[in-house]
Amino acid sequence: MDILETIKLSIEGIRTNKMRSFLTMLGIIIGISSVIGITTIGSAMTKSVNKAFDTIGNSSAYIMVEAKNPEDQDGQGLVYPDDFMTKDMLEDVQKSQGDLVDEVVYQGPEGPGVVRQDKKQINVNIQSTSPGAAKTDKVKLLAGRFLNNQDIKKSKNVAVISDKVLDKIYKGDVNKALGSEVKVYKDGELVVLTVVGIYHYEKVNVALLGDVKGETSTLYMPYTTAFKEIPSDYDDEDVFQYVLISLKNPGQAEEDSQTLADYINKKYFADNSRAQVQVSSVVSEMKQVGSTMAGIQTAVAAIAGIALIVGGIGVMNILLVSVTERTREIGIRKALGATKNDIRKQFIIESVILCIIGGIFGILLGTLLGLVGSGLIGTRSLPSIFSILVAVGFSMAIGVFFGYYPANKAAKLDPIEALRYE
Repeated sequence: MDILETIKLSIEGIRTNKMRSFLTMLGIIIGISSVIGITTIGSAMTKSVNKAFDTIGNSSAYIMVEAKNPEDQDGQGLVYPDDFMTKDMLEDVQKSQGDLVDEVVYQGPEGPGVVRQDKKQINVNIQSTSPGAAKTDKVKLLAGRFLNNQDIKKSKNVAVISDKVLDKIYKGDVNKALGSEVKVYKDGELVVLTVVGIYHYEKVNVALLGDVKGETSTLYMPYTTAFKEIPSDYDDEDVFQYVLISLKNPGQAEEDSQTLADYINKKYFADNSRAQVQVSSVVSEMKQVGSTMAGIQTAVAAIAGIALIVGGIGVMNILLVSVTERTREIGIRKALGATKNDIRKQFIIESVILCIIGGIFGILLGTLLGLVGSGLIGTRSLPSIFSILVAVGFSMAIGVFFGYYPANKAAKLDPIEALRYE
């Protein structure tokens, strides 16, 4: 029998039982749409994560003081100012480990705040820091300057704002903004700061990382000023629970981070029974997030695989029913000269077409889910051509695998017995 005629007969068989065919395809649709949807969302998350970490830079690392035993410090895993790193300690690290550390970026009180001016206001993320933040945060200045050493030394009340704040408070007027005073509220406290610089704000929204650079832009101010003006758990501007450092060799960030941690712990925390230092590079954080995402994708893929197997079993079951229903038809065709191979081919093609149609619906649904999911993440993404081709190929494979047994059963029917079947 001609292959086109076989395909035509197979499609006619599917059209005859539309609802049954749709219910049969449901498992295939769910499985394929799950795979397409999660790979699309995973791709969008990967792009967003890379973009978010790129704003920090792969040469950056965090040095943080943490409890040696989470059960210590009143059972809460807390550390206190007495355990924090001092500025002298960090200056020694930068000097003695100069082949590893490019710069230490000091961090003071930070968190959500509000900028108000002439009945206008906008939420910001206050980051009190040192001049090195311009490099680690890849700040793109549009006007004015960033924080300098004099700002830190003299605890000046200055700020660098984003163009988002500029548009909201000053209607985009740079000349009006530079040199003007803004009222910044943090934890109910008022701090008056003079605007010395404006940078370009770039939104990066990543669900797994929180609001790295999301809807709220950052306002930079000297950390020494923040210690003076903003209430915090401690008010000593020369001790730090954590700082950001810029590494000289991004290619070996993980190894250098461990070297720094070993150096600081051995020299400064060996006799401290409560606290220790942990150095975490951006590269290691990226790997951790990537591992989490890979785990999620694997879990969803496994569930989708089960759905596809169930769908394949459903296809086989319906084809077995179809063979029984069409026993007399098979007998007539054999009596008219159809070979076993013709019969087998017809049912396998019917199975493949059923699975391909289910796969196409699954691709469309998965693409829709991917667009919605990636839109929520903030990075629109479409399924790759490769994933679509794999989905179609997998659908065909399911059709052949699960359709072979019913097709073979139909091919082996005795034509005389089949013609007697009522």
